[in-house]
Amino acid sequence: MKTIYSSLQRHLSDIPAFVQVVETKSMSQAAKQLGVSKSTISKSISRLEETLSLRLLERNSRNIWVTAEGQTLYQHACQILQLVNETDTAIAGLQAEPTGRVKIAIPMAFCRELLAPKLSTFQSRHPKIQLEIMTSGHSLDIFLYEIDIAVIVGNLENSELIAMPLYAGKLMWVTTPQYLTKNAAPTTLESLQQHIMMCETRYGTNRFPVQQDSEKVHLDLQTNISHCNDPLTVREALLCGSGISLLPEQYCLKQILSGELIEVAKHIKPDIGAAKLTALYPSRKNQTQRIEIVLKFLKEICDEI
Repeated sequence: MKTIYSSLQRHLSDIPAFVQVVETKSMSQAAKQLGVSKSTISKSISRLEETLSLRLLERNSRNIWVTAEGQTLYQHACQILQLVNETDTAIAGLQAEPTGRVKIAIPMAFCRELLAPKLSTFQSRHPKIQLEIMTSGHSLDIFLYEIDIAVIVGNLENSELIAMPLYAGKLMWVTTPQYLTKNAAPTTLESLQQHIMMCETRYGTNRFPVQQDSEKVHLDLQTNISHCNDPLTVREALLCGSGISLLPEQYCLKQILSGELIEVAKHIKPDIGAAKLTALYPSRKNQTQRIEIVLKFLKEICDEI
């Protein structure tokens, strides 16, 4: 297969020189940092300008400044060099075993129910990667606590962090078969409300959004209802007879399959994004292979739910 290269592709080797000149505002400094002569830098800039038929830099004997066209090329050139660095890192990783510590912040329930049973698998695969696990019932400041990866529950707020979807979970109304032998299964919003004794704290609002037969309505999950920031505690309360409540499907599917819990009120659907799981991390730039490995492992765990 014949590959057709653009004019710029034939001169990609000139990109580092251009980037260094823009960042240092000096041909001499750029040459020094790249370990080449000043004339080599000058020729690289000239080739790029000739190839693109654009003026990238304005210069006189004392100063260099970047044109609007040069700014556009600089932004894309930085992305090109970042991709090259990531490729170098990936290739180097094929020859070197990843080592070091990765600090992750995850919800307590995720840690106990999903991560902990898989830790031995991770440790046998990557014995030189150490996990520092922080559990919390609320989101932690990634920068303040120097966290490499955070797993969050629910819809994302506006964030400059990189987001990787882990699991598109949903919320389910569940109870025990024993509870239903003594109480009729709810068929309306009002009858469902009467059976809710406890729910997870994050859902404890007086206007929790649901859809009833495609109609958007609200439930009061605050008044006269107990709250806990751990869904596994809510699950245990349900198993002991505490009525009906919401659970993320990742924390009740096994109990539904075993018959310990049963789904009810399927026509009253909670906010679809309220139980999804997402991994957040600060940046792809300079991301180490060990962080990539942990991200892939978290995704693998969620894919097995």
